Amino acid sequence: MADFVTIANLAASSLGEDDQLRSPDDDTHLSRSVKAVWDVERQAAIRDHTWNFAMRRAVLAQVAGQDASPYAAVYRLPATSLRLVEVLGYRRADYQLEGPFILSSAPAPLRIRYLVDVPEPAEWDAMFAKVFAMRVAWQIADRITGDTGRVQIAERKYLAALREAKRVDARENPPVPFEPGTWELSRGGVPERVDSNGFIWP
Repeated sequence: MADFVTIANLAASSLGEDDQLRSPDDDTHLSRSVKAVWDVERQAAIRDHTWNFAMRRAVLAQVAGQDASPYAAVYRLPATSLRLVEVLGYRRADYQLEGPFILSSAPAPLRIRYLVDVPEPAEWDAMFAKVFAMRVAWQIADRITGDTGRVQIAERKYLAALREAKRVDARENPPVPFEPGTWELSRGGVPERVDSNGFIWP
């Protein structure tokens, strides 16, 4: 099970550093460096991919009194949203994201999938924990090592870990097809459906 100490020590080890934490309260250069980037980099790492553990769904009501031109309606994202993944039943060309609002001509209610921040490491997928440790290592590499070469190596390790984790995460779920929208249904027949991975369903 991941925790602050585990992540920090994995990041340090990936940089070739011998320093290791024993407690989150350790007042060391390593601990301070990790804490300085922890929150921002966690949220950025979650936004990097459609992680299953951070995925949520919501049903949105239309917001009154907001200008949606040239769309017909405005919907507000949940306050916990880190990233809008998709509007169910509609293609990306059918809506526009502006700040905390989704502009669309889709009738209410609007059903979406989105990512949330998950601050507690114990709730993370194990592959994400590794990815996050590699991202932390990359971000603190210069501060810890002062070696630009090791910074570049840390970046490559992060990207490699992210690629591996994406493959595993994607295999855990079957593709999720977009349901046909009202415009498509009004045209008659059963239209092609394209899922969030770009797969075309007949």
